[in-house]
Amino acid sequence: MAVGALERIMAAAGLLASCALPPSAAAQTPTVPPRKVEINRLTCEEFSAVGRGEDRDRILIYMNGYVDGTRKITTWDASEVGKRIDEVMRICKESPKLPLLDAFKRAWKR
Repeated sequence: MAVGALERIMAAAGLLASCALPPSAAAQTPTVPPRKVEINRLTCEEFSAVGRGEDRDRILIYMNGYVDGTRKITTWDASEVGKRIDEVMRICKESPKLPLLDAFKRAWKR
């Protein structure tokens, strides 16, 4: 794996990890480790419970980068990513028990 790709994956992992604590709690208690999220077990329903906002966006950014990385995609196309994320949201609405990672993989196949 190229160093740049590893750095992007590590940065994305840090973003996902930071989602575990609200910003104010994270700032006040930096010694508390964030909860671990097994991305292959995070369901669409659990993702939906995050609501809208920064935490949701961070998860979407992480998942997009993760799936792109596994497919060795090195070009980011905002329009294409937007369409895929819309498809993920549609898939999740239809199948809330589906792991979010599976919804991303399905959307990326189209």
